[in-house]
Amino acid sequence: MAKLIGTRSLSAANAVNLILWILVLGLIAALVSVPTSIQVQATLGIASVIVVAALKPVAMDSMVARFAMMSVASTLVMRYWAWRVTETLPPIDDPISFIPAIFLFFVETYAIAVFFLSGFMTADPIKRGLPPKVAARDLPTVDILVPSYNEPIEMLAVTLSAAKNMHYPAHKRTVILCDDGGTDQRCNHENPEIAEASRKRRRDMIALCNELGVVYSTRPRNEHAKAGNMSAALEKQNGELVVVFDADHVPSRDFLARTVGYFVEDPKLFLVQTPHFFLNPDPIDRNVGFRDDCPPENEMFYHLSHRGLDRWGGAFFCGSAAVLRRQALDEAGGFAGDTITEDAETALQIHRNGWKSIYVDHAMIAGLQPETFVSFIEQRGRWATGMMQLLILKNPLRGKGLSFTQRLCYLNSMTFWLFPLVRMTFILAPLAYLFFGLQIFVATIEEVAVYMTSYMAVNFMIQNALYGKVRWPLISEIYETAQAPYLSKAIFKTVANPRGAKFNVTAKDEILEEDFVSPIYKPLVLIFVLTLLGVVAAAVRWFLYPGDHNIIMVVGGWAVYNFLLVGAALRAISERQQRRQVPRVPTNISATVALGGNTPVFQSATVVDASTSGCRIVLRPRSTPDGAASPLPVKGETFYFTPEFPKSPHLENAVRVQVQSVIREGDSVAVGVRFDPAQPMVVRETVAHMIFGDSASWEAIRATRNKKMGLIVGMLYVLKLSVEGIVNTLRALADEPARLKRVAAREEKIVVVESQPAHLLAFGEAFDPPPSGRPVSLLQAAIAQGQAPTMPGAHPAQGPQGGSA
Repeated sequence: MAKLIGTRSLSAANAVNLILWILVLGLIAALVSVPTSIQVQATLGIASVIVVAALKPVAMDSMVARFAMMSVASTLVMRYWAWRVTETLPPIDDPISFIPAIFLFFVETYAIAVFFLSGFMTADPIKRGLPPKVAARDLPTVDILVPSYNEPIEMLAVTLSAAKNMHYPAHKRTVILCDDGGTDQRCNHENPEIAEASRKRRRDMIALCNELGVVYSTRPRNEHAKAGNMSAALEKQNGELVVVFDADHVPSRDFLARTVGYFVEDPKLFLVQTPHFFLNPDPIDRNVGFRDDCPPENEMFYHLSHRGLDRWGGAFFCGSAAVLRRQALDEAGGFAGDTITEDAETALQIHRNGWKSIYVDHAMIAGLQPETFVSFIEQRGRWATGMMQLLILKNPLRGKGLSFTQRLCYLNSMTFWLFPLVRMTFILAPLAYLFFGLQIFVATIEEVAVYMTSYMAVNFMIQNALYGKVRWPLISEIYETAQAPYLSKAIFKTVANPRGAKFNVTAKDEILEEDFVSPIYKPLVLIFVLTLLGVVAAAVRWFLYPGDHNIIMVVGGWAVYNFLLVGAALRAISERQQRRQVPRVPTNISATVALGGNTPVFQSATVVDASTSGCRIVLRPRSTPDGAASPLPVKGETFYFTPEFPKSPHLENAVRVQVQSVIREGDSVAVGVRFDPAQPMVVRETVAHMIFGDSASWEAIRATRNKKMGLIVGMLYVLKLSVEGIVNTLRALADEPARLKRVAAREEKIVVVESQPAHLLAFGEAFDPPPSGRPVSLLQAAIAQGQAPTMPGAHPAQGPQGGSA
């Protein structure tokens, strides 16, 4: 039994559940095989829809209700499949119709298989709490890897500082920057510009690592991409555990506290994976214009699906925000590099060796999504390619070592990335009839109404029941449609040459100076035009062939659905201006502000949002002891403020800022400031703690986005997105030629300006130094304010009437 579910034996309760599953499967098989009339099937369909609708509201709170709901839905779905295979295919002696018909049937069969796998994966998702308490003397040593290739030094400084200062004994923790942008190969590149840039990068990275007290690692050659980079760094280290953070994944201070204890408890555990939380919306989310409370695209996987994988022993390494056991890595030969998804490949190999994995659904890193649609497609194309490589080269159904449920988990995760082909098939299939008159779906209108309508209704309701809090109705379809024409090409290339894929690093520091149409707009526009022509063809056929009204109603309705879906996805190519490199994070941190130059006046304040470049402080002015009005900051002025951290008072250092804006809001004043970059690292650590220190902030944001939307309301919402998407994208396409002319005109002008490159400011946090280590008090900072050098563009502080303070 240990090889049935993960690496654990079945408990008595598990055995009972398994028997019930087998009995239900037998009952479903019997019901599916019984031939019935149209009237009986209609009654069964209506009854199934009613039962599923009744159980849907409580399905995720009750295992019994969920089991009953899925049993009823499964019976109806399988009866639909049986009807499709026995009665709806055209005759084989009509190959022109039969070939596309059988292809559509196979795609539908795949979709039904996904339906059952999804139900299986979400049958009983695990929710894990804190690991068992471990004494400091018993904690294992930890090597923290931050792989890098071309990320800005400022971004790396943030991540390295936070990684260095997590709650953990300093003598048991080593942070390593794994720099693949400064390898010997690149420093000696035949292109002198690349060589010089690489040598400069290496010098800068070494200086940064020396300042932070972390280890710098590079290697002779860039081989096996990220996997080879990390494996090369580990050759020089001997920590018992290995932590991996992507360059833009900044960890909270409690990351190790919430993960390491599991390894002490279970010596056969090799992996603790945690969610990837992102501060900014992805390009499809931003461009299409989803509501702020719409759950992010990755939340379905990280909040529900991966918890389901954990239940069945199939939680796998996602490349970052994870802890791995060094012994298990060594047994597997280090990080795997046969495919470009080194994370899942590594986990698959270690699972084959009999090790265990778990998933902790608590966000403890904050990262950045790609900013442009191009970068997003490149990233997802890499994921799709890597998973296809794994499916072909490391098929989980073959070989030894995996349990039955682990094979299903990996098969589900890999075959998910066939969705581009499935989505393209569903988009193009109705056009076979509307354009060419091919009979790829042989059925009467009565049969369609009885079988397909109930099947589709139940399918949508099950999705809404299982994923309602993490994925609104049809949002998955919008994401899949936006990616399908691009990722389909990547899948075909991988199938043709599984070992020919190349690892491309996703850009993480892009900014969008203006609205524009993505340079890869053509495939999605072509799909939109085809679906539009399909609707037109349906209307033409309706008038030309009155005898075909029944089939035109079905296929034409399908074409209209596709047109609206593509219309909503189309707006993904219309990039929206995004000049802020670092998103603002909502905060609620008390602070003390020192205003007034050489005679400072202290005022209470609240930091209401912050980024690594600046923050917004709300002041509540009060009179001074002599009755005079409190001084107010003015634009360009510099002053100090100290945030208050009751749980980390050693980080309460005075931060020097320059005023960017002052806005009165009733009795309070909102002051927008930017941080002075010329400050000690300990001051930057204060700012970092203000933004990244507490994982509760990310969990609070996730909670606000896990809101359910009803099925009908959700569909109406997507209809609204579709109409807006079509109108706005057509307007953007019409405006694009004029924009390109303006860009060309600007490029022709020779303008010499001195500018400072846009970048992230580097802020980290300290690992609880003693109070005596505080570098500067607020009072000392305020007194020194008059003598301190001003920031670029700043002027001396002024009093409330505008005179010198």
